[in-house]
Amino acid sequence: MTPRSREFHPSLSTTLSLVVCALLLFMAGITWLVVPLLAGIGQSSGQTREQHMPEILNHQRHALKIEKISSYLNTVYWAQNADMERRARLQAQVLIQSFMLEDRSPLATATADSLETIKRLIEIRSQQREQMDRVGRLLAELASADSPVRSLGQGGAAPLLPLPPLTDIRWPRLAPMLEALLQALPETGDSEPHRQWLDALARHLREVSALNTRADELMNAGQQQLQQIANYLTTDAALRVQQLAENIARDAGAATRYTYLLIGVITLLTLLLFAALHYFVLRPLQASVQALRAIEQDKNDHVQLPPVLFSELDTICRAVEDYSAMTRKLWQANDELHQLSQKDGLTGLANRRHFDLALREALNRVRRHHGTLALLMLDIDHFKQLNDGFGHLNGDECLKALARILKGYGQRSGELAARYGGEEFALILTDLNRQQLIRLCEQIRQEVARLLLPQAEPGPPMRFTVSIGAALLPAAELGQETELLMLADKALYQAKQGGRNRVVIGERELPRLEEPRSALG
Repeated sequence: MTPRSREFHPSLSTTLSLVVCALLLFMAGITWLVVPLLAGIGQSSGQTREQHMPEILNHQRHALKIEKISSYLNTVYWAQNADMERRARLQAQVLIQSFMLEDRSPLATATADSLETIKRLIEIRSQQREQMDRVGRLLAELASADSPVRSLGQGGAAPLLPLPPLTDIRWPRLAPMLEALLQALPETGDSEPHRQWLDALARHLREVSALNTRADELMNAGQQQLQQIANYLTTDAALRVQQLAENIARDAGAATRYTYLLIGVITLLTLLLFAALHYFVLRPLQASVQALRAIEQDKNDHVQLPPVLFSELDTICRAVEDYSAMTRKLWQANDELHQLSQKDGLTGLANRRHFDLALREALNRVRRHHGTLALLMLDIDHFKQLNDGFGHLNGDECLKALARILKGYGQRSGELAARYGGEEFALILTDLNRQQLIRLCEQIRQEVARLLLPQAEPGPPMRFTVSIGAALLPAAELGQETELLMLADKALYQAKQGGRNRVVIGERELPRLEEPRSALG
């Protein structure tokens, strides 16, 4: 190959060094222009922080206090004992007193109203507990052994015990149960005391339910009041933040305009550098990579790369072109060797090496697609006697005849017919069930038994039979390929021990011997 002419080839490393130095100088200029502006912005922001940030933080503290008061209100509403209510009231009172010290009369008034709401809730809960004490004394009569009302509750009417928590006592839920008990009482004079007992129980529960309704109203009013306070604080804080943002935005205006200009310059330079990098560096490298891929794909076209600028890339392109010319001949030789290494020279079937690879690939494919994998092992019966009686040339004809039959059964993707060794052959099949496998094995056995092969010398035609051992496993049960081989080989051994000229399907636990249909098929 004649070398290509190159007039100018600067070094890529030198060019990159110059570009890096130019970028460093440019960044130094940017720093010299921008740093003073940023320092002014920082000074202005510090002044603004000293004026506005304390007020914003104060608003945040007030918002946290309102949130805690809301939690104390919830505690009083949901509490089940007086101690928790008192503790929540005292803690809320301490927070509300802190608002009294602030020079904010709306906050002090609103929080004082919240404290009154908490006190009224505590009074309601106290009244409810008094009513529930009376309910408890009435329910104690139900626990007596001679109480007819208790027997009514156990005899099918809706039971009242245990009562729900205090906050869940609602008359619409309890009324049906009491009504059921009243209806279950017999219409006799003896049941009148029991009716009075149930009426008194209903009266107390209605009072507790009514107090729960009042507590709900107070809870909603208190939450709305606290929400209004929180909205007030949030709005005030938002105004402060807006003022702070306006001050910072005013100070940063000049720097922003300057930065936009610098960003435009940097963007333009970046695009120019990228275009130069793509044209002078990436394009030759991509062409070299594509040429190498073309060589790997066994393309015989001569590789001719475009001219390049830098000396390092020029050396790479020359090496790729030389490599292309050198490897074209190697591809042809390797292809021929590969074809020879995959086939048996006598029968034209796949050899043992090709069979091992194909079995492993078929095993992986069946696992991915959740199918079945079958393996047939075939052995010519009494092959040594055929060689001794008819000669080795005629014995080779028997091998070729069996190979021609097996070729017709390994045509689908993932299937393969191979010479396993000597007079032994193998057949890989996929996506078969047990009945299909038995029929196919029997069909092969009968085809072989019907063969009439002429001898190389005058004489009667040759006939021979085969023994077949097969194994079939679904994807879920497939282990290593050696397991399938062992099952098929064991089945072949059983077929030969059972008299030859027969089919045996290998099983993992109890192998089953298939009876031959006829002596010669």
